[in-house]
Amino acid sequence: MLKEEKRRQMVKIAKYYYNENMTQEEIADRLSISRQKVGRMVQKLIPEGVVKITIDDTYDDYIDLEQQLENKFGLKEVVVTSTQDSNHLTMDVIGKAAAEYLDRILKPKTILGIAWGRTLAYASQHIVRERKNLDLSVVQLAGGVFPFGHFFDGELSKQLSRQSGEITRDISLKLGAKPYLMHNPLMVDNAETKKILMQESSVKKVLDKASQCDMAMVSIASLGKSVTPFREGMLGDQDLKFLNDKRAVGNFLFRYFDSEGNIIDAPFYDRLICPELEDMRKIPMKICVSGTREKINPIYGGIKAGLVDVLITDAETAKALIKKM
Repeated sequence: MLKEEKRRQMVKIAKYYYNENMTQEEIADRLSISRQKVGRMVQKLIPEGVVKITIDDTYDDYIDLEQQLENKFGLKEVVVTSTQDSNHLTMDVIGKAAAEYLDRILKPKTILGIAWGRTLAYASQHIVRERKNLDLSVVQLAGGVFPFGHFFDGELSKQLSRQSGEITRDISLKLGAKPYLMHNPLMVDNAETKKILMQESSVKKVLDKASQCDMAMVSIASLGKSVTPFREGMLGDQDLKFLNDKRAVGNFLFRYFDSEGNIIDAPFYDRLICPELEDMRKIPMKICVSGTREKINPIYGGIKAGLVDVLITDAETAKALIKKM
């Protein structure tokens, strides 16, 4: 076969193979040649320059940020999204990335723990693929926090108005999973009330299931009067002063830590009804879904505390975290 004719045939095979998704057998039938000959030509398409592969580098900057954070902090994986013009839009983009990440990693019989948080609510809105074939369980990791209809501000309130358990219920329904819900408050009046509630079979069942979680998806919270539980009156000015004096920057399931990841021993922990911190540490994959400028120090502290295995955040937050290293 003349060189020019061979080249023309290779181009035709390349178009059939890559553009029309034809099999080698179909191409052989179309061109009346053997399948073995088609196979040999397909193998030569790239070496001879008939087909040139280009890598889409649109996400190069994000991938570099992800790898830097993974390497510096020893994280299993980092997913970086774009930073938008408002916190609402940024959290929505992070939530979408979290939903896509969850869809990728879920395996049969996975037990997934879900905490409260605005970003997790955004994530729940982007879950689109039911996974009944996986026999999943979804566990609520914190008791009720907000009065119904008072959970979100701004844009999200047009779509959602829910207590912490509603996020877990929403995610479990969308995944086709079995829900384990807490029908109790996050924080009670005193340690004695907690002891009584902890003996209730319904509470114990959920906490036992939480200790079996394969993964947990949480949103690390910051500190201040506008942040739950201060806004809802569960904690007061004295508690805030105590935490500020201890240089707290954020919390992981309401256990507070400083910027270096040191856990602060707060007096109100004996009133919390949620899994113990050590049980949470044992969960193999703790996925932190959090971003925006106000979360930089909390996320950093949470990573230093060993409470984050996977981080899903926005680009500006990722850059700020790298600068803190």
